[in-house]
Amino acid sequence: MPKRYEIVANYIADQINSGLLKTNERVLSVRQCANELSVSISTVIRGYELLQDRLLIESRPQSGFFVCQQFELPQTPETSKPEQRPVEVNLGKLALKIISSSNNNKLIQLAVALPNIHVPAVAQLNRITAQIAREQSRTNQIITQDNISEYDSPPGNKNLRRKIAQRLLSAGVKAHPDEIVLTTGCQEALVLSLNAVTKAGDTVAVESPNYYGMLQAIEALGLKALEIPTDVKTGISLSALELAIREWPVTACVLAPNYSNPLGSCIPDARKKQLAQMLEKANIALIEDDINAELTYDNHRPVAIKSYDKTGNVLLCSSLSKTLSPGLRVGWVVAGRWLERVQHLKLCNSGANASITTLAAARYLEMGTFDRHLRQMRQYYKRQRDYFLQLASRYFPDDIRTSNPQGGYILWIRLPQGVDGMKLYERALEENIAISPGTLFSVNHQYNHFIRINYGQETIQNLEKAAILLGRLMREMMT
Repeated sequence: MPKRYEIVANYIADQINSGLLKTNERVLSVRQCANELSVSISTVIRGYELLQDRLLIESRPQSGFFVCQQFELPQTPETSKPEQRPVEVNLGKLALKIISSSNNNKLIQLAVALPNIHVPAVAQLNRITAQIAREQSRTNQIITQDNISEYDSPPGNKNLRRKIAQRLLSAGVKAHPDEIVLTTGCQEALVLSLNAVTKAGDTVAVESPNYYGMLQAIEALGLKALEIPTDVKTGISLSALELAIREWPVTACVLAPNYSNPLGSCIPDARKKQLAQMLEKANIALIEDDINAELTYDNHRPVAIKSYDKTGNVLLCSSLSKTLSPGLRVGWVVAGRWLERVQHLKLCNSGANASITTLAAARYLEMGTFDRHLRQMRQYYKRQRDYFLQLASRYFPDDIRTSNPQGGYILWIRLPQGVDGMKLYERALEENIAISPGTLFSVNHQYNHFIRINYGQETIQNLEKAAILLGRLMREMMT
């Protein structure tokens, strides 16, 4: 539930963003706003301070509050043009270095794709976990379903699988709980799915740019990656994918159709249906990474490609890592016709999920507060996106290009001419700012003039500090 001062801030921000209040127009006085919203003057003052922090209004002595100049947002990057041939993956140690930096409290952390965990839902989840542990310590009875000392063997906790099946209905997916295999996060779900449908040496079609965790999985399994041109708004090019399928022996296709990482693209529903039909006809397995779909900004969760699957050709993977808590490590895969194979691989790979986390996740979802949490996080990430885009417009060089995602909390930025993403990463790290260089998101290391930013984790003060510093470094590298 938003605090009162946040309601004030959102009330004025909505008028600015919708164009009802324009640059240099005077906003309601503190007293007028207090009367209109039936709140205290101190509440309005705090709300207006938040709006000033977001660069939406400014105070003018003896005149009141006025709408700040709203800078024109940068254009979006062009559709990618990767070299379209199967390539063996070799990312080196850079990804591990970036992930390890997430534990460095000295850094302003814009590099790792972690959500904001300083929210009531995570505190509630922690209390549930502690309660389960206390319950187990108070009894010596063997509790067949809720015993954290026993293996939670595949397919995993039945109550949790039932709740996941219920939630999948909003994605257009009708899955029986027994069709769902619980995994240790979405990464394991993706790896198990890849392992189930391919063998070493096979070719996998992927979006370009692509999440480096997926590229690492392809590398670890001895597969080749075939990068397909991808648009920052509408996702993978269907014509390019169709051509690649005709030219190369593609075994599987891995896609994140809803708010992909790093582009933030969302494939239109009609094209999702085309994708499902195209790959089914070609007998090519589709592994769908659906991890960010619940973080849509308009509160209408986009459907999954799996909703158009008629033959079990799509393996749908997701988790609670981006929507709730990454440390929970609760993921799942709706494995379609590879169900038995995935269950067997899960047993061989990790045996079982940690029982206490699956129990805690099940109890949390049973409480019925998850949707309210999601609504709050969607609003929060949208505000953070709007704020950082304004920062980029204000402090970055004029010729940058940025994505404008409609969900999630990741921004893909094309750097100005002459600015190398890897060098910017190294220079920023010296200033205690962590970003992700674009070269990580391609098997051909071709996005060296891009970076990826996480705008969802840090405070607005730290975002502004980072934007000012990154803008200065870019200009220094341009000279």
